[in-house]
Amino acid sequence: MKVCGVIAEYDPFHRGHLYHLEQARKSSGADFMVCALGGAFSQRGEAMLFSTHDRAKMALNNGFDLVLGMPVSFSCAQANRFAAGGVGILESLGVVTHLSFGTESDSLELLQTAASLLNRPDAAFAETLRERLTKGLSFAAAQGEALKAALPTSDAALLRSPNFILGVSYLRELERLRSGILPVPVLRRGAYHGRAGGELASASAVRERLLAGDLEQAAASCPEASLEIIRQAKTHRPEALDKALMYHLLSQGADRLRMSGEISEGLEKRILKAARQAVSREELIDLVKTRRYPRTRISRALTHSLLNLAHTPDRPHYARLLGFRERAKPLLAAIAEQGFPLVTRPARADIPEVSQDLRAEELWYLGSGQGARAAWQQQVFILKEESK
Repeated sequence: MKVCGVIAEYDPFHRGHLYHLEQARKSSGADFMVCALGGAFSQRGEAMLFSTHDRAKMALNNGFDLVLGMPVSFSCAQANRFAAGGVGILESLGVVTHLSFGTESDSLELLQTAASLLNRPDAAFAETLRERLTKGLSFAAAQGEALKAALPTSDAALLRSPNFILGVSYLRELERLRSGILPVPVLRRGAYHGRAGGELASASAVRERLLAGDLEQAAASCPEASLEIIRQAKTHRPEALDKALMYHLLSQGADRLRMSGEISEGLEKRILKAARQAVSREELIDLVKTRRYPRTRISRALTHSLLNLAHTPDRPHYARLLGFRERAKPLLAAIAEQGFPLVTRPARADIPEVSQDLRAEELWYLGSGQGARAAWQQQVFILKEESK
């Protein structure tokens, strides 16, 4: 049995995602496709536009066989930890044979060279990294400069691209775990980061059009199986939790803020000072960001604080079972034999990290105007097969 895993957010699932899914299935020869899905808050630290369960339904409706939710402490995190969460789940299932990801370069040799270098940096790489950090670059930017100097490519934009970085992070984690899972990179096609209205617009472009109320433009970039859900979904606008965040920060002390892994070197004091001036999350980030601390890092730090993330294990100890196709029951049976927990009722789970997931979901539903209780009412979605 061949099982191909994909780690994603799908906010929302668009035509570019569908293209990747089809290519991943074809290249891996997979009998089943499994998705490790990010939770209520994104890797960038922002609330997702669509709920976790709506995004899971989009993935299933478009062809996935099984969708599992990543713990929020991994899904709302920088690339290496995001990869540790997704790859850790897929490895722990004990049945996944392939891992596919979209990237701006499908050169597996280049990706693996970068991954090995980051896992085992040589003296030249370490020295370049140190020099760039002393110049005030963020760690991500300094690391990109060091990679540029070490790798057989002059394409600096490629090395900085989020999907190349994620692809390398996945390979680093596979190497670290000594995993037998085979990587399947898929070259991103066309104007993948183009604006909505094009066939392969980015998820951020689609969200922008949806937030502007332009469903027609967004629809052109999404498959019909996603549009059925998009049209009916209740969404979470980016500013919905701004007041809750500002109050939360004003009631926190520096010691509490320092608990976030994204905060160091006195950044907590800078955040608290800015929180007394800003009136919105975006304004707060603008006041706090520096060359060394980019927007995404500040954004994640703020969300970690709002969620009171306390349990941050090195690897995921469970995944939430969000949904599956009926045909995937043999796959679920094979996973059950491996003993990795798939949580179906978070409110009843006796795992500390699950309560964090539930709190994140409650905040998401509160921001969407549905009330926190709605998070407790979500059930595993089972996609029934059409009778022939």
